[in-house]
Amino acid sequence: MRSLKTTVICVTATVLLAAAPGARAQAPDDLKMMQTFLAIMSNYFDIIESTYDVSSSPEKAAILQMMKIQEVYEKRGEKARSTDVLKKVLDDSNNPTIRNAAYMLLSDTLKDTGNPKEALEYLQRGLAENIEAAE
Repeated sequence: MRSLKTTVICVTATVLLAAAPGARAQAPDDLKMMQTFLAIMSNYFDIIESTYDVSSSPEKAAILQMMKIQEVYEKRGEKARSTDVLKKVLDDSNNPTIRNAAYMLLSDTLKDTGNPKEALEYLQRGLAENIEAAE
């Protein structure tokens, strides 16, 4: 993916330089504009690459999806409702990475919605699972 990004940026820069009026003697403003464009293109390809990396990993995708669910509920003013989804993830998943993320997201949500005691209970359950897995 990185070589494709580099190739596209180089081709784009070459075409812009060749097509630009007075390519051999660019004004500083034109060069600055071209540098800005190339930086934007580079950032764009970084976003594509990051999205690909997350989408290619079920664990990363699940964690991002849980975060997005939490975000949607929060924007609707119903942040506490995301706890049901996160609890279901804990019921359904045996994957330690997904479970750890669910425990942390769930405990943060419970704490933020006025349930610190329940938040601590879930953190302690997650900790117990990790200690058991580490032995």
